[in-house]
This record gives sequence, structure tokens and C-alpha cells, in this order.
Amino acid sequence: MELLKIVAIALTGIILAALMKSVNKELSIYIILATVIILFLSIIDRLFEIFQFLEGIYDNVTYGRTFFPVILKVLAVAYITDFTAQLCKDAGEGTIASKVELAGKVIIFYLAMPILTAILELIGSLLG
Repeated sequence: MELLKIVAIALTGIILAALMKSVNKELSIYIILATVIILFLSIIDRLFEIFQFLEGIYDNVTYGRTFFPVILKVLAVAYITDFTAQLCKDAGEGTIASKVELAGKVIIFYLAMPILTAILELIGSLLG
């Protein structure tokens, strides 16, 4: 039932934005942005449940505790980057969208460097 609500909100936003695009393109962008915000607010309870679940897993994990926050940060950057890039594309700014995606990839690589370093150290200790 929750999915049907999300689909209804999304379709309503798409239809309103399409109708307004011929009248006022800037207004259609605001409709899209409002639709996205409404959709995000409708799933925020589920996000909190997911974070509580992940917190429970983190409390019970003994090995790899240092990597768990990195993985969560990488996921957050990926979702935020994708969300922002899609908004830019919807606004007709494909160039900005591609730069947002590039920035997200660089940040993800930067966040993953401690994991890469640990893997290289593990390989070095196994070989040496």
C-alpha cells in the first residue's frame, strides 16, 4: 500500500510538471523538486528503521568495525550524488549533473582509501 502511495505521488508530480512545462518551465522544476521532497518525507520513517537496523548490526559486529562507518558513508554519498545529479538532469543541466557525479566518485574513492590501505597491508603481510 505504501508503494502505491509513492507511485501516486510520483505520477501526480510528473503530470503536473509536464502540464506546467508548456506554460512556465521554471515552475515545472519547482513542482519536480516539491514532488521529490514529498517522496523523501514519505519514506523518512523507513530510513530511520534502516539506520536502527544497521546500528544493531554494528553493535554485534566484532571484526571489521572500522570499515562499517566507511561503507555507510560511501552509500550516503552515492545516494546523495545520484539524487542531486538527477535533479540537475531534470532541470536540463546535464553538464552540472556530470560534474556532480564526478565529484561523488572522487569522494567515494577518498572515503574508501582506508579500506584499500588495509587490504594492501593485509596482502603485504601475507606475502612477506
